[in-house]
Amino acid sequence: MEPCSKKRKVDIESRTFNDSWTEKYFFTNFKNKPTCLICKQVIAVMKEYNIQRHYSAKHQDYKACSGQIRKDRVQSLIRELSVQQNTFTNTNSESEKAVRASFAISKLIAKKYKPFTDGEFIKECVITLAQIMCPEKQKLFENISLSRMTISRRIENLSTDLKLTLEKRASEFQYYSLALDESTDATDTAQLAVFVRGIDSKFNLTEELANLHSLHDKTTGVDIYKAVMNGIDAIGLKLNNLCGVTTDGAPSMIGKERGFVALLEKERINSGSSTMKLVKVHCIIHQENLCSKSLRMQGVMEIAVKTVNFIRARGLNHRQFRKLLDEMDSQYGDLLYYTEVRWLSRGAMLRRFYELKEEVFHFMEEKGKPVFHLNDPLWLCDLAFLVDITQYLNNLNSKLQGKICLFTICLTSFALLEESSRYGKNN
Repeated sequence: MEPCSKKRKVDIESRTFNDSWTEKYFFTNFKNKPTCLICKQVIAVMKEYNIQRHYSAKHQDYKACSGQIRKDRVQSLIRELSVQQNTFTNTNSESEKAVRASFAISKLIAKKYKPFTDGEFIKECVITLAQIMCPEKQKLFENISLSRMTISRRIENLSTDLKLTLEKRASEFQYYSLALDESTDATDTAQLAVFVRGIDSKFNLTEELANLHSLHDKTTGVDIYKAVMNGIDAIGLKLNNLCGVTTDGAPSMIGKERGFVALLEKERINSGSSTMKLVKVHCIIHQENLCSKSLRMQGVMEIAVKTVNFIRARGLNHRQFRKLLDEMDSQYGDLLYYTEVRWLSRGAMLRRFYELKEEVFHFMEEKGKPVFHLNDPLWLCDLAFLVDITQYLNNLNSKLQGKICLFTICLTSFALLEESSRYGKNN
């Protein structure tokens, strides 16, 4: 049998660069590779014979250079190589910063619901600012890409990253709860928003918008159920970890037979996931809205709204009233409108009306339409009561906005604590 030939590998011979080669052959060790300082060529093998052959074959002219002149020439070439490499590094760093800035601005545009075409206008503003504040940095800002197509691509990438992050966190949920809200947009298309709040074994809370489904046909409990199940399956959630569901209280959500919650409970029973009781909650924000509608107090609202409309709906009255407020050195400059669709505006309008009641009374007297209720103590008590109640509803609504701000410990936290205590007793 012929002996098996083995191929020699020079990368395992642990060759090292000799510092004397720098002055002798104009070579330096750059990134663990022998690099010629004259022509910038890299030698494959760190071996003196290869380096000497390269120097003798291509750089004969430098052999006449000796002494201090040779040393100075070597140092000059080393500085040139360092500057060249730093230039490449800085260019890559500036390009990376431009991409990061493009992503950051695209995220802000999407967060503020601004048109994608605003990116080009933002870029013009930034370049103009750079021309005034730091002209030497203008080119850096010009390299930021903020075209409509670029922003669209950036936002798509961000949404993909968010989805992948949510899927990863959802896989670690010990328990989670859902919150649903269905509304109709300007095109009469029903939009179903599904929020998820989950907790992992380390008690880390996650609250995100899981899905936004467009219901183009009916909005029955079956349609909502199918949309929600498709959504939670897409991010990898399991029914056996579901511990709570919050709805807006509509019949399609809480119907006993064909409602979404009823269908969800049936599915949990059929799949054997009903070991833990499902907590069903009516959304507090919708309850707040219903309370505000039931708290009408027509005797107060009709007079207040009628008076405000008389002052603000007519241009002359409005100008004269603002002039009166200016002459009386009032802390406010105008009254506020009330819009029934935007029910939270009731609290702001009533408070402003109450604090300007003396100015309003004098103005209405001058116009020959006095509001005698503003001198009635009982009516003013009702007005003050309504102001306090609506202001409380407004403050409550503000506190409910944002992430992880409604009852800091959510239903899923209680479920995990209960499960942990049960596990501790059994072990």
